[in-house]
Amino acid sequence: MPDLLLEIGCEELPGIACREAIEQCPALVRDALRDARLTSGDVTVWVSPRRIAVAVADLSDERPGRTRSSRGPSESAAYEDGEPSKAARGFARGQGVAVEALVVREHEGRAFVFADVEEPATPAAELVPGVAAALVDGLRFGKTMRWGSGRGLRFSRPVRWLVAKLGGRTVEFELHGLRAGEITQGHRFLGEPGAIADAADYRETLRGLGVVVDHDQRRDEIVASLDSAAAAAGGRWEDPGSALDEVVFLVERPSVIGGAFDATHLRLPRRVLVTAMQSHQRYFPLISEDGALMPRFLAVSNGDPAHAELIARGNEDVLEARLQDAAFSFDVDRKAGLAALDARLSAIVFHQRLGSMADKRDRLIEGVGALAEAAGVPALDRHRAIEAARLAKADQGAVLVAEFSELEGYVAAQYALREGHDAEVAAAMADQYLPDGPESPLPGSVAGALLAAADRVDNLVGAFLVDEAPTGSRDPYGLRRAAAGLVRILLAHGWDLSLSAALSAAAARLRRQGADLVFHDGDAVTAVTAFVTDRLAHQMAAEGVGAEAVAAADGAALDSVVVVADWARGVQSAGADPRFVAAWTACTRLARLAARAETDQAFSSVGDPGEDALADAVGAAGPAIERARERRDVAGALAAAGSLAEPVDRFFEDVLVNADDPADRARRYALVSLAAATLARAADFSRLTEGGGVL
Repeated sequence: MPDLLLEIGCEELPGIACREAIEQCPALVRDALRDARLTSGDVTVWVSPRRIAVAVADLSDERPGRTRSSRGPSESAAYEDGEPSKAARGFARGQGVAVEALVVREHEGRAFVFADVEEPATPAAELVPGVAAALVDGLRFGKTMRWGSGRGLRFSRPVRWLVAKLGGRTVEFELHGLRAGEITQGHRFLGEPGAIADAADYRETLRGLGVVVDHDQRRDEIVASLDSAAAAAGGRWEDPGSALDEVVFLVERPSVIGGAFDATHLRLPRRVLVTAMQSHQRYFPLISEDGALMPRFLAVSNGDPAHAELIARGNEDVLEARLQDAAFSFDVDRKAGLAALDARLSAIVFHQRLGSMADKRDRLIEGVGALAEAAGVPALDRHRAIEAARLAKADQGAVLVAEFSELEGYVAAQYALREGHDAEVAAAMADQYLPDGPESPLPGSVAGALLAAADRVDNLVGAFLVDEAPTGSRDPYGLRRAAAGLVRILLAHGWDLSLSAALSAAAARLRRQGADLVFHDGDAVTAVTAFVTDRLAHQMAAEGVGAEAVAAADGAALDSVVVVADWARGVQSAGADPRFVAAWTACTRLARLAARAETDQAFSSVGDPGEDALADAVGAAGPAIERARERRDVAGALAAAGSLAEPVDRFFEDVLVNADDPADRARRYALVSLAAATLARAADFSRLTEGGGVL
């Protein structure tokens, strides 16, 4: 069976588009092959800046023939006095068969006419155009373009050529105005157009045209070359900014070059130098054996290795200009001092509705203190966090941050150290934006964690109050990342504090400052709480705790991320316990009836034995659940809830809730509502479903 090769040739793709293609292509092609009823082996994708290639191993030679049976009108509608009706003739014509070929069969107890159509086997080559179209049209990029006169195709960059090979056979077809064939384009500078003789020879043919098309192989070659060049320079290379992930998709034939910069620039903070190398230029800093930054760098070129020296000089000139700009900005900021930088904050807009960066700073100072008190942290950590908050946003007025925005926080910390501020305070300032991703480290100190948490609380509440919550895939302020970071910080430090109180206090601070708010504080706090809980569910999923367990714990109104997490773990682990299942069953029955209650009157005993038995059980279980909540004892709360299972069952056996007498009915509904509310204090059992991951 032959291999299939499809190549989409483009203008240079951005790195993110390359990664999107790698993720999507295999599934798109497998689905298209399944729809075409073609069998195959592995589906492999190779992506370089100018091409997306998909190779399918061992594609079946043909789609097998089959008999397709289509159901038409009922027998009574298909024949009139034994003759085919207009409906039967129309159906036969639509199916491409003679009306005499229609047959009558039973279907679900009724007689219908059927048309049996023989579909012959189809050569795979005839189906390749459909597979190619599914691939090209199915790719979805975060950012797309249209070009030329047509408006039918949206793609990351203009598509310039198509290649389709089935083994040694060229499959020609037209797609979006392009004629697929066997001619591919080589390296933009070092190669030329060439023909793909056979799908199996694709990678070797491309290498001959100056292209390492396999991105994994390209990465391996880059790493090996970096290792060799770094060793030759007497050091090792580093990639703190993950530039390699981008570089792999910037080159088709990688070659590593070395360069140097003026050693006087080493007076700048190390991260400033590394950021200048990596943020725009994608260079790799070199580190000496003693761990010091060397005045040298490595870069990966897509040019002709014969001109490596000239290319290296050009890269040195570019870096030197950036380092000179950084040095100038650093000196200007240092001369001004932190106090002057901080004074500029009142002229910098944080958000049009939420005030200036000075307003943000003032809220942060108060917010850090409030969080520290609520979390019960030691006085020294609280003092350091407040001091860090006073200075944390000063670098928003710095020239260096205006040039390198990714250095915010770090620049403020460096300036604070050079002015003699406490090293722990400076470290907290540097950590204020951590964590910035799911794998990112947390702040390294309690003071840093308080500052980072307070910053996220303010960002979340402010955005929700001005109606700028994330929607769908749109999250311009990174609020999902902020909420996830807040969850990680609270869990890591075990800060059992009231989330709603922290959010409400943040809203009150904004309102006192006169922020132009859209929503009421309570509405925003409710929305942010749900948003944070959703991020908690994502975090807990990594522990094997399901979303239903988190929802059940959250529904118990525990109002603490740490406690909800512990409660969810308890719910998850208790799910297999028969007593827990019994409590869930009891609560489900109670909640279903309580939802039908016509009033919210309180239960008052009239001496009915069946009612009093459940009322007594609720009276015993309720305080036990509350004591367990105070102790943060999820097992105790669930055990107390479980004790109600038998009394609830007995109540429904002995008592008719929907009594004819209105007073009896209202009283019993009140008791049912009381029992349901009591159980819900242990967990919101209504959030749990059979097969949902807990039960």
